[in-house]
Amino acid sequence: MDETLEEKPVELRPKTRGGRPTKAAAVLRDERLLEIAAQMFMEHGFDGTSMERLAETAMIGKATLYARYADKGALFADILRRRILLTYGPLEEEFENNLKGKSLEATLLIVARRLLELTLSPSAIALGRILAAQGARFPELGKLAVQEGLYRQIRIVEKILMSFSGTHRYVIDDLSLAADLFLSIVLGRVSRMALLGVQMEPETLERRARQAVRIFVRGLLEPPPEELR
Repeated sequence: MDETLEEKPVELRPKTRGGRPTKAAAVLRDERLLEIAAQMFMEHGFDGTSMERLAETAMIGKATLYARYADKGALFADILRRRILLTYGPLEEEFENNLKGKSLEATLLIVARRLLELTLSPSAIALGRILAAQGARFPELGKLAVQEGLYRQIRIVEKILMSFSGTHRYVIDDLSLAADLFLSIVLGRVSRMALLGVQMEPETLERRARQAVRIFVRGLLEPPPEELR
């Protein structure tokens, strides 16, 4: 947990004339609440986390918490949105600034490694298990994970493929589909195994990532004209 989030939140009761928190204080309060809630969900699971216990831990009134979130599903959805924003915003900036001048295969290998690292992190696995367990009860959570999480991954890879389209000829015109297929070959089986508690050795993950990228790139690129004759 972020060090600043562990400190006593003096901002929760700002000394203002009307007794209402400032906008900045309200933002800090909400961020602290979501961080505490995320930690509780990951430690105790969805059913093991109660709104009452969360209110007590975050030192806010139950009425205030329920005014902000109607139920745990709405609260978890906000946690998910925040995690996606904090994860993929910096990731997009990282790729934009650090991948210039590299080949397509080298670029996609870096992307594969980073996405595997994020997907297999303990927090991502814990949240993924909650999503899998609560999907039938809160179907909007699954839709949120796909629309704001998976689709954002697809756009990241699609943008990279587009950046090479001037110097490479692809056998597929739909680069969004190509990006989706890339994610499937790199993350699919590995992420499913992680949800089941089965982790691969780092050496195995690296070898799989290298071969997955190599197979994907060779299948994506059109052969040079002389090879077509």
